Amino acid sequence: MYIDLLGEPFASKDTRLSLTRKVQKQLLDEANARWPHEYSALLYGRGTAICGHIAMPASNHDRHSFSWNGPDFLQALKQIRQTRMQWLGVLHSHPHTPPIPSSRDAAGWHYPSLSYWILGMQTPATPLWRVYQWVDGEFDVRSYTVSDDSE
Repeated sequence: MYIDLLGEPFASKDTRLSLTRKVQKQLLDEANARWPHEYSALLYGRGTAICGHIAMPASNHDRHSFSWNGPDFLQALKQIRQTRMQWLGVLHSHPHTPPIPSSRDAAGWHYPSLSYWILGMQTPATPLWRVYQWVDGEFDVRSYTVSDDSE
């Protein structure tokens, strides 16, 4: 049913992901609107280029975690499939802590081929973006670029 939906943004060891400036701004705006609660979204695109996202409704009102309900998650995957794109990652915010994966983040991560983004909003004027790859049972920080929307 979802053949080719799951991307492999880290297919090459030296891969550098890219995120469009427009998507980055939208994600930040949506995370700010959700503050002081965590925000999350599925990221999609092709290869290593993230060009879109689907905000995920929170299934809880916890300030320090996020979770999704099954129907919303499956609907988001269906939307990605309909755009003929690939699911490349997940982003969530840390409204009160640095963008470092918590033990809860690690325990809840089930998609090792995808990118794992954290938006640290501890200091709202200077949000911190980090992207991670799951390698040998832990998150490794990876580099990324912000690209113009036309690229």
